[in-house]
Amino acid sequence: MSMPSSYDHLDPNDKSKLKYTEQVAQKCRENPFIPIGILTTITTVTIAVLKMKSGNKATANKWFTARVVSQGATLLAVVLGGSYEGRKAYLEGKEETKSIIEIQQEKIQQKAKERQNLWIEELERRDENIKKRKQFAELKKREMEKMKEQSDKLEEELKELEKKTKH
Repeated sequence: MSMPSSYDHLDPNDKSKLKYTEQVAQKCRENPFIPIGILTTITTVTIAVLKMKSGNKATANKWFTARVVSQGATLLAVVLGGSYEGRKAYLEGKEETKSIIEIQQEKIQQKAKERQNLWIEELERRDENIKKRKQFAELKKREMEKMKEQSDKLEEELKELEKKTKH
């Protein structure tokens, strides 16, 4: 079961038109406990740091403990909010539940497709390398033929020169 998107109720074309601030505001409206938890965490850390700088270590320690509690509450809000949205999407019929076996089979099929695509890419790379090697070999063969022709011409010229020098 995938996590529901906060854009499920929007047209896909409208998603890209939302500004960042609008997206943040929408998320805050959907689950207001998360921003409250974040602000609480920031406040407790700030107070703890101020108390520590002033030398009141016992109070600072209590505020750091409060920070841990507020972080835990924020995390709990994230988890509960996500499961609530998922449950809501399921009840509205937007999302189907799948068994663990179905999910595992989908993952296996996805991995098999990935392997197949990788193998096809590898075969295409090998084919391209073979083509390049054949082209290179053909080029070298033509160069060798030209060199042989030049060598033959030079041998003929040498024979002619030898004949002229003997006469």
